[in-house]
Amino acid sequence: MKIVTVIPTYNERENIKPLIDKLMQVFTFLPHDLESLVVDDNSPDGTGGIVRDLAGKNQAVHLLSGKKQGLGAAYIRGFKYALKNLNPDVLVEMDADFSHRPEDLPRLLAQIEKGADFVIGSRYVRGGKIPKNWNFFRRLNSRWGNRFARYLAGIDDVRDCTSGFRAIKKQVLEKINLNKLKVRGYSFQMNLLYRAYVAGAKIKEVPIDFRARSWGRTKLGPGDIAEFVWNSVKLRFEKGLDGLNKQTLRSESLSDEERVAPN
Repeated sequence: MKIVTVIPTYNERENIKPLIDKLMQVFTFLPHDLESLVVDDNSPDGTGGIVRDLAGKNQAVHLLSGKKQGLGAAYIRGFKYALKNLNPDVLVEMDADFSHRPEDLPRLLAQIEKGADFVIGSRYVRGGKIPKNWNFFRRLNSRWGNRFARYLAGIDDVRDCTSGFRAIKKQVLEKINLNKLKVRGYSFQMNLLYRAYVAGAKIKEVPIDFRARSWGRTKLGPGDIAEFVWNSVKLRFEKGLDGLNKQTLRSESLSDEERVAPN
């Protein structure tokens, strides 16, 4: 399979080269081809220049620059570019700050190989972890934000609706009109999951050890939280939701036999 990691960046100069180097190292042991697309929002710290230098030395690295419009806008731009130009079999979402461990990616791809269409690196299934140093507000916001979104969207059995670590078959994204995902911030994750579910994707969750960033600052702000709440409410009232809730949920969590504990 050809895997394309789509990595949004804004001021990630300390992280982006080590991340790409680590991904390349991990894939030397996998029977898949890897290319990395960095979607940089014109970072003033020079992140784009670092990626441009990497791309000049390695044909598997690509840079897509644009103005800063939010995480969702960056992913939509990256997905559309990758589908048109890079011929992927699977697209991977992941953060640039090592919150998502490259070493965990093979376990997500293993579920794609077994027939899943949309695999989530989950903090909230058995075996998943969140940082111990998160304060009470951050823990509350993450856990209850997930429960709130799951209830409103009618996909209650997906435990981590807002995870940004995902492996998605290209056929799923081709069924979704990305131009209609008019979300710019972190609510993109919930909206994309909902569209994939409606499109009939088989969804799996894999436990991950989610890490706090070592360098840089978090981009999550009050505006992102407000947009997330508003878009979750809108999903509740979308046409066809009542019928959707009557369907059997396609999401599955890994059994104890399938799970591999994070390193």
